[in-house]
Amino acid sequence: MNKASPVLSICRFSLGFVWIYQGVVPKWLGPHTDELAMNVLAGFTPIQAPVISYIAGTVELLLGLAILVWHQHRWPYAVSAVFIAGLYLFTVVMASQFLLSAFNATTVNLAVFSLSAVALMELRRMDAEAARLKKG
Repeated sequence: MNKASPVLSICRFSLGFVWIYQGVVPKWLGPHTDELAMNVLAGFTPIQAPVISYIAGTVELLLGLAILVWHQHRWPYAVSAVFIAGLYLFTVVMASQFLLSAFNATTVNLAVFSLSAVALMELRRMDAEAARLKKG
């Protein structure tokens, strides 16, 4: 996989940006009231909610950096897809009021999941192409 893929680059930079932004802006720089509300809905106390927000922000920041650094590996994209699916499931079950807000969880999470899936498919395609070229 020596040759850069424009498709993988779009997925890489988009996902990296989304995870880093989501980790820093609504969690570290606030934390945003919606983040705190979701943490309380998850069962944390109002005192614990900001700490959970900072921890979640750190995890999201690290995932964004992992996607940027290890972009030619599958695991960051797989973690992204699983993580965003889990966050969406939590929102559907525990915080469904956030499904109707502007820039809601459904649209954002679908976009992140789709970019993660496209990156995984592109890596598989690139691996198959590299194997074909090596063989022939």
